[in-house]
Amino acid sequence: MKKMIALTMFAGLASAGAQTFTPNLSNVEFGLRGGYEMGLSGGVTVHVRNVSGPLGVRFSADYSNVSDSLNDSANVPLFGNWGTLKSQGAAESGSSTTVGVDLTYTLPSTVAGVDAYLYGGGRYNNFNAVADFTNYGAAGSNAGKTTYSTNQFGLGAGVVGQYALTPNLSLAGDLGVDYYFPSGISTNDGNGNTDTFNQGETGYDDLNALVNQPTTNFKAKIGIVYRF
Repeated sequence: MKKMIALTMFAGLASAGAQTFTPNLSNVEFGLRGGYEMGLSGGVTVHVRNVSGPLGVRFSADYSNVSDSLNDSANVPLFGNWGTLKSQGAAESGSSTTVGVDLTYTLPSTVAGVDAYLYGGGRYNNFNAVADFTNYGAAGSNAGKTTYSTNQFGLGAGVVGQYALTPNLSLAGDLGVDYYFPSGISTNDGNGNTDTFNQGETGYDDLNALVNQPTTNFKAKIGIVYRF
C-alpha cells in the first residue's frame, strides 16, 4: 500500500513538472519587446486576435537609437566631407520612431504551448539625424547642432512566434522587414533657421546622400506578451 501511494505521488509530481501551458488565444495581447531595428530598439504592441476567424489586428510603436544616421562619404552643406569632419571632432546621433497597424493571421499549431502568426501592414516613421559641431576643430566650434528630419510612410511584414510560460504570459520573438518610401528632408540649425527640401528640388540629392533616412530595414526582437 505504501509503495502504491509513493508511486502515485511520484507520477503526480512528474506530470506537474512536465506540464506545458496552453495559451489563451482569444483575448487581447499586450507586448513589450526589445532588440534591433536600425539600432538598439524597444517598443510595445497591442494585438487583438480572432477578429474574424484566424484574422486579427495589431498596433505597434517602437523607438530606436540610430548610431549611423549620417553617411561618412557624403558632404555636409557649408562644411565638407562628413567622415573628415568626424575625425576632427564632429559627432552624430539619430533616432527613429515608428508606429504600425497590421493585419495578422494566426497559424495552426500542433505543438502544445507554441503559437505563431504572420503580420503585414502600414508604417509611419519619424527619423532624426543630428550633426553635432560643438567639439569640431581644435578649439571647438560655435556651429552647434544641425538636425535633419524625415517623415515617411511605408509597408512592413513579419512573423511572431510565442511560447507560453503561463496560460496568460508568453515569451515572444519577432522577425520582420519594413520598407519606407523616400520623403522630403527638413533641416534645423538650432538657431531658428529651418528649411525643407523635397524630391526634385535643388539640394535634395545632396541631403539625401548625407542623411541615412530609412529605406529597407530588418528587425529582430524578443519580449513578453500578456493576455487579458
